[in-house]
Amino acid sequence: MKRFPIVILLAAISCGACSSLMETSPTTDVAKEEILADAEGLQVAMDGVYATMYNRLDFVAANAHQCFGNMAVTLAADLMGDDMVQTAQGAGWFWKDYNYDQRSRYTSKIWRCYFTWKYFYEIISNVNYIISASETATGDENEILCTTAQAYAARAFSYFMLIQSFQQTFVGHEDLPGVPIYTEPTSASSTGNKRASVRQVYALIDNDLEIAVAMFGKCGIKRKHISNFDLYSTSLLQARVALVENDWGKAVQAAEKAISTPDASLLTRSDATVTKGTFDDSTTEWTTGKTPFNSVQSSSVMWGAEIISDQSTVFASFFSNMDACTNVYYAAEAPKCISNWLYAQIPDSDIRKGWWNGNIGKSAKEWKYGANINYNQFKFQWADQKSYKGDYIFMRLEEAYLILAEALCRQGNDSEAKDALGEVMSRRDPNWHDTLGALSGSEQTFGTVGTVKTLMDEILLQRRIELWGETGRIFDILRLAKGWTRYWNVGGEESNHTNYLRKYPEYLNFPADYIECILMIPQAEIDNNPNINPEDQNPYVQN
Repeated sequence: MKRFPIVILLAAISCGACSSLMETSPTTDVAKEEILADAEGLQVAMDGVYATMYNRLDFVAANAHQCFGNMAVTLAADLMGDDMVQTAQGAGWFWKDYNYDQRSRYTSKIWRCYFTWKYFYEIISNVNYIISASETATGDENEILCTTAQAYAARAFSYFMLIQSFQQTFVGHEDLPGVPIYTEPTSASSTGNKRASVRQVYALIDNDLEIAVAMFGKCGIKRKHISNFDLYSTSLLQARVALVENDWGKAVQAAEKAISTPDASLLTRSDATVTKGTFDDSTTEWTTGKTPFNSVQSSSVMWGAEIISDQSTVFASFFSNMDACTNVYYAAEAPKCISNWLYAQIPDSDIRKGWWNGNIGKSAKEWKYGANINYNQFKFQWADQKSYKGDYIFMRLEEAYLILAEALCRQGNDSEAKDALGEVMSRRDPNWHDTLGALSGSEQTFGTVGTVKTLMDEILLQRRIELWGETGRIFDILRLAKGWTRYWNVGGEESNHTNYLRKYPEYLNFPADYIECILMIPQAEIDNNPNINPEDQNPYVQN
């Protein structure tokens, strides 16, 4: 078990002096140079970067309970979409994401716009120091190469999350303003950069990933912990990016490389079985269930954060907001549920049907507290609530196969696409061949709700089911560009969403480039960066 320093922050930059939010907690230049002087110090610093990816980020003050690294960003992105329902306000966490009430708060330093921007730029600032210091660091050259590769991968990941959060998807928007690019260490006297174009940001991401992959291939060192990027998790990130860029050839190549990992295997049907925790409505007594999605020891995990008890963020955590069986945490008063339409697409023979409740006769209107509500999720439960144990899974091997299936289908290789999809589906549903039938074709025929007519429809549907709660649904909605909705009435059952977003009545079916899906640039960045002016802000009102 690896213990991480909670946060090691390197850049000596103060917001009052530096004209951007590229700032972290200050250290002295001497301390910084000592930390980064050799191979061991570089990895210690990189471990500090990884620690921020699951930690509570207190720079947002009281809102730290919905700002806990990567999983907070992903959960917010899922709740902005169509497949995840938040049934009530509860303590308020993530309610504004679900109700599209974050953009209006861009002038504040405690809400989503500021958190997402500052969080990823903080990572970028730190890895820029690591990359720069690697050129003069002493020690084992392969160790230095391996750590530097991790830094490049982390920078690519951060820019990828930023560009997806603060601008429309790549295809069709290549020349729109993206986010500022920084590739060198910054100081108190550094001037903030202007917004680079979407095309330029993706070019940097691609280049960083190419460098990281090459370095990992050259260093030949097996990673020391699942929290670290390695050749295979970096290749999966490369495949994610290629999907957004519609570069199907690269997506195939990168996904195949990720799949070649010797350290992960697909969850079997048995492994993917979820045992639901219980909740007594009258006494609020509960029991913890079992799930493979709370441990980095699960066979298919390719990248994640192992969280030991004394480094758990307790209430300010993913499982606190997801596991409604525990009566002292946020999910019990604001359960997260699957959309009833998506649930209805899962055959009874599919083991994933057990990841959620079905219609148990208790709608949001009838529910008061706890897990006993229609369509409540059990995929994400504490591993051990009493010790606040629950690991964060950032990447699974199943995603690589789903990317491979989609990219092959886009290229017209239906047979190979079915084979790739089958690797996952044969481990979920023994009757999956009956569902697949004679489907063919690369056309996506619907966004949120519809009838599967093509192989592409089936692949994307299975992606929504398998990766529910893991990759941020709104990002897929944007890249697929088919529009979306939260309202439907299929077979007499109306949507179970608690907010159809009817404050925008003209958009019960939202356009593919709906601006509300894009965060606003934090006002603090505009105030402190002379190269980003008010007119550079994202549009506030849909045209």
